[in-house]
Amino acid sequence: MKKARILLLILFLLIPLTGCWDRTEINDLAFVVGTGVDKGPKQQYRFSVQVPLPSSLGGTGSSGGGGGTSGEGPFLIATGTGRNIREGVEDIQARLSRKLYFAHRRVLVIGEDQAKEGIREILNAVFTQPQSRLSTFLIVSKGEAVKMLKAQPRMELSSAEAMREMAKAGANLTVMDVLQNLDRQGKSLIIPMVEPTGTLKKESDGKEVLMGRFAVFKADKLSFFTSKRESHGILWLLERMKKKSYSFSVSKNKEMTVHINENSVHPNLKIVNGNPEFAISVRVTGHLVENEANLRIEDPATYNKIIENMEEKIKNDIHSILKRAHTQGIDIYGFGWFLFKRHHQKWEHEWKQNWKSMLPHLKVTVKVDADIQRTTNTGNVERN
Repeated sequence: MKKARILLLILFLLIPLTGCWDRTEINDLAFVVGTGVDKGPKQQYRFSVQVPLPSSLGGTGSSGGGGGTSGEGPFLIATGTGRNIREGVEDIQARLSRKLYFAHRRVLVIGEDQAKEGIREILNAVFTQPQSRLSTFLIVSKGEAVKMLKAQPRMELSSAEAMREMAKAGANLTVMDVLQNLDRQGKSLIIPMVEPTGTLKKESDGKEVLMGRFAVFKADKLSFFTSKRESHGILWLLERMKKKSYSFSVSKNKEMTVHINENSVHPNLKIVNGNPEFAISVRVTGHLVENEANLRIEDPATYNKIIENMEEKIKNDIHSILKRAHTQGIDIYGFGWFLFKRHHQKWEHEWKQNWKSMLPHLKVTVKVDADIQRTTNTGNVERN
């Protein structure tokens, strides 16, 4: 009798374990790989998704990222509008036979006009959804975000994947990084910027995407896009120049290119007459990959001159972005965050309220220690 009761209890416990009642078939899902948010009409959002078309993906391997015979590519770009992100998603969902699934999203692209209005509400709406991942890359587009999703890069099947790979190779900033800095005291947001460019055959068709500059924010609103020099300055400060090539002038109309092996930054703080002053030490090592002037770097005098030119350009890159940002009251490096951690009481009671007005007058010196450790096939000896 006792055994029978135990058996009945076990059978009863098995009833709630049969868990197929809420299953979802893969064929019922639309896997979103990229999303875009633009400023819509009448204070609305325009939300766009990039979804692969299974019937079109199979035959695109030999034709590159362009797509199938219809010219629309192997991806569907669907757009909806709404007063908030959820309404935009529902507007799209009403026209699709499959349920939108966001867990495989590579990138979230925010359009230029919308970024100027603010991105906080967008991030709160998008990344409170259970399917959203903080490893998604956040990107700001020059122009409309939907145009970046419609691009047809040759090296990848989708523009979302192309932007993801570019973001990883660049500043490598994810949504988690952005959210951590959004409300961080004494630190402003910087987000990679993407813009359309031409293919190798036609330079104005806008089918390719280019990512080499940054969107700089004041609070959660876009303030400006960086220049090429300012972008280099940001990469140096973020310690993201490693494994990239860097060119600098060594003589009239002649440049030298170095592949960066090491890029480290160490800030030092001094309090002078009650005011903070910073000294940034930048350590750079690399190897020579191109020598247009055919200079013999084994000669000590020549080598020192080359290093001097390299260090000077790196300093100018860093000063250019610091000057532009600080003039607008934007703490691009996070000097205020450094003060918050090191001198918390003085930050809270003396510097915090006036930090934006203090930034244009903040004294920052930059010292660069560069070294070309070895050369490649340039005919020059190695330096170890």
